[in-house]
Amino acid sequence: MKTLHANIFLWLLAGSLAGGSLVACAQATTGAATASTATTDPAKTQLLQPMRQMMDKIKKLQPTGDPDFDYAFQTKLHTQGEQDLLKQEIQNGKDSSLKQMAQTLLTATQSDAALVDETLKQLKPSRPNQAFTQQQSRNVQAMALKLQQGGIEDKLTSDFDKNFVTILLDHRQDAIDLANTYLQYGKNATLKDYAQKLVTKAQAEMTQAKAALPKQN
Repeated sequence: MKTLHANIFLWLLAGSLAGGSLVACAQATTGAATASTATTDPAKTQLLQPMRQMMDKIKKLQPTGDPDFDYAFQTKLHTQGEQDLLKQEIQNGKDSSLKQMAQTLLTATQSDAALVDETLKQLKPSRPNQAFTQQQSRNVQAMALKLQQGGIEDKLTSDFDKNFVTILLDHRQDAIDLANTYLQYGKNATLKDYAQKLVTKAQAEMTQAKAALPKQN
């Protein structure tokens, strides 16, 4: 009987250790992205959360290789991420000029999203391009790395408005990179016009956002 009790004890101990090892392993394999989510400062988490949710959705997309079709989906999700970021500034920001800028940009993105949605309905993946897929995949990977520990989170402070500008600048640069890659390979006239205008608008938005930074304390 003592032997049985001893065996049971050993099994329980082994299970406990194994469970601990599994937890440690899971923590290790999730990498820096999980570690960064440990941040509890609302001035950071409320802005980072929509960006990470957007990134998760983009990473889950299965590329067809067709530049028009794939870019339409990518920019659709990227625009949704921008909308969620802008809503956070509108709801929680303190700087009135930044809040007004965010509201103006939100209105503009709503019409952009409607255009992309309507175009997407007319597209069917039929023209795979490996060079486009590889280059756009590198853009997506670079975007994901920014949201891991050691990336943009380390640049953030306890100032919500300043954090909003910092993240918005990165987001708009990412939009420019995605659009420029598409413009090298895209064929759809509506999407190409959209991407060209997006690059110009994003650059203007970045200039406007940077000008607001000196106002932040």
